[in-house]
Amino acid sequence: MRAFLKSSEGCFQLKSYTTTIGRHRGADAILQSADRHAALEFSGSDNNFILQDFSSPHGTFVNSCQVQNAAIRVRPGDILSFGTLGASFELVVDGATQVGVGLPREG
Repeated sequence: MRAFLKSSEGCFQLKSYTTTIGRHRGADAILQSADRHAALEFSGSDNNFILQDFSSPHGTFVNSCQVQNAAIRVRPGDILSFGTLGASFELVVDGATQVGVGLPREG
């Protein structure tokens, strides 16, 4: 399974287990908004992604809701933002079904 953070500016492929996000030299996904911003971890045991905010001064947001010094589950289709003026990224997973919010299900 391959997973990505996708934006209008490009696409970051996530690592197999943990992807660090920030401006620091060792970050996997380089952003200009904070030194050590957050990490996105894949848990193979339950096929979930966990976003961990590292008390970033400019904030980490999931679907416009701020996450502060916490870890939360995120799903394909969620919009992740790092910093108040930072780019927004959609979590995309190859082969995952995107679920539209508020749309009726067929069947």
